[in-house]
Amino acid sequence: MDIRTPIGQAVFLVSISCIIGFGSNLVKGDAIPWIAPELEIADSIMPETESNDPVLLAISLTQAKNLFDDGILFVDARDDGYYTAGHIQGALKNAFLMELIFSIEAIQEKNVPLVVYCGDPGCGDSEDLAYDLQDSGFNKLYVFKGGWLEWSKAEYPSETDE
Repeated sequence: MDIRTPIGQAVFLVSISCIIGFGSNLVKGDAIPWIAPELEIADSIMPETESNDPVLLAISLTQAKNLFDDGILFVDARDDGYYTAGHIQGALKNAFLMELIFSIEAIQEKNVPLVVYCGDPGCGDSEDLAYDLQDSGFNKLYVFKGGWLEWSKAEYPSETDE
């Protein structure tokens, strides 16, 4: 590749920038992780709304049921077809992100706890959605790792849209 051409110069500059960026990240004491750490199940949860400190924790089935019983809003991160076939009672459907945000804001403020869940413990959509919601200003987020699979096996309140 000829570095004297505009394309060659662009490739050269991007390459040098990447090398410098990755290199500086490696030597920094507070480096940005290459892969986000997996959320661990919280030992305990405090769904108070007084503080604006951000919370993003994974929760167990028991913790999810306790939050459900406390009237905390649930958001289903699965696709429409799965949601329609069955979901946690009262859970909001994951639509387009902005539509979902407007739906949540019509019900509650951003500092009120939310539980996000997916299909099963191996599904990462709930974490992805939780991070998106966190980036949108929601600061009390709980990810129910067991998801619909554990909830339905426990025969907790659910509903369908069929």
